[in-house]
Amino acid sequence: MNPETLTNAELDRFAADHDAATGDRVLRQVFGFLGRYVRYPTEHAQTAHALWIAHSHCMQHWHTTPRIAFMSEEKESGKTRALEVTEILTPGSLLSFNLSPAALVRKVAEGGHTILFDEIDALFGNSKREEGNLDVRSILNSGYKRGAKAYRCITIGKRIEVEELDSFAPVALAGLKDLPDTLASRAIIIRMRRRAPDEVVEQFRTRMVQPIATGIFDKIALWTSSLPDLSRETAQMPPGVTDRAAECWEPLLLIADAAGGNWPELARKAASYFVQGGKAEATSPGVELLEHIRDAFGTDVRLWTETLLQRLHDRPESPWRIIFGRPLDDRGLAKRLKGYGIKSCDVKIEGTNKKGYQAETFADAWNRYLPDLSATGATTATELINQNKPVAEVALVAHVCASGALSQECCSCGESGDLVEVTRGATSAKLHRECLADWEANIDVRAGAAA
Repeated sequence: MNPETLTNAELDRFAADHDAATGDRVLRQVFGFLGRYVRYPTEHAQTAHALWIAHSHCMQHWHTTPRIAFMSEEKESGKTRALEVTEILTPGSLLSFNLSPAALVRKVAEGGHTILFDEIDALFGNSKREEGNLDVRSILNSGYKRGAKAYRCITIGKRIEVEELDSFAPVALAGLKDLPDTLASRAIIIRMRRRAPDEVVEQFRTRMVQPIATGIFDKIALWTSSLPDLSRETAQMPPGVTDRAAECWEPLLLIADAAGGNWPELARKAASYFVQGGKAEATSPGVELLEHIRDAFGTDVRLWTETLLQRLHDRPESPWRIIFGRPLDDRGLAKRLKGYGIKSCDVKIEGTNKKGYQAETFADAWNRYLPDLSATGATTATELINQNKPVAEVALVAHVCASGALSQECCSCGESGDLVEVTRGATSAKLHRECLADWEANIDVRAGAAA
């Protein structure tokens, strides 16, 4: 190719193809432009927004497209401004407050559009709203993955037929409070805040900003059109970014890798920030209860229900102290734990039997739903269970007469009464008949720990 024979447009494309630093420069321009008009809560948010805008220019590469959502607790926090800036930098942008399901489906099926949906909270909030907007929610939820379809009934003559339409498209949202869980799991959620008096941004007037934005838009389009096929590439994810979060972040990380410079590092820091923060923010009431129960058990391996509830109620800022006007009780606790396969049982502590819970019955749920605490150095009941080590309470209450001398009290519960002598290998003990199973289980735990 002889550069001397090329037109200006061809020269621009030639330069983009052969300049490894083009992507870095383009993304820095986008990043800077956004910062002039939007006050972001963190630099990670600004990074994510810039990468998201770039990814919308080359949708042919992606298998998924994350929704980006600008949400806030209060009005006048810069959400709509973020969408307005997005509108002038993204291809085929449609900014609307009230797109009907039919219009939304048709526009998405056309292809080449970026959907910008303001006041998204108007779609949710009560059952009547949600029922009336099921089609829109369905498109917003399913359209994040390539191949997703929307189905509409159409009338052809006297026949009613089902029409199949593509629903894969980039979507940016803005609204108050929170998104429904299903949509939130497909979104990068930026929590906008009202600007402080000392936080200043430039005045945004579309007619004045448009010429600058058009130049940046053209540079994004030119650079992204020169990218090689990224559809077969796999981005290296930072630790903790897995499953659906990895699906959502992959297009943005691949864009960052293609741009080079420090963008790969910035993008992965942003991914870690949003994913880890999102996990904490998206904790369900059930998982929160499991976490608080783990805290309540501490190093205990069994608790009466009344003791567990008291510890839950006594937590600082406890959500269990008042639920619909009453504290969480034994029935409410049992109902919430039923879905995790956890049931109460008879628990004997210091010779007294009451309904309660064994820490070992929580071990599987704690392992599946809660973060590992091993890095903190804390020793909890679940850790001791997983390590097959007895805790202090077991050593005191369910002690084993390892010396061979027979105690006049039960070696499991410590109480006197009708005892029987039991010998297991070199170990002898006196036990209540009803304590035999617990004592033998403790023997097995100690044997496993010693091995």
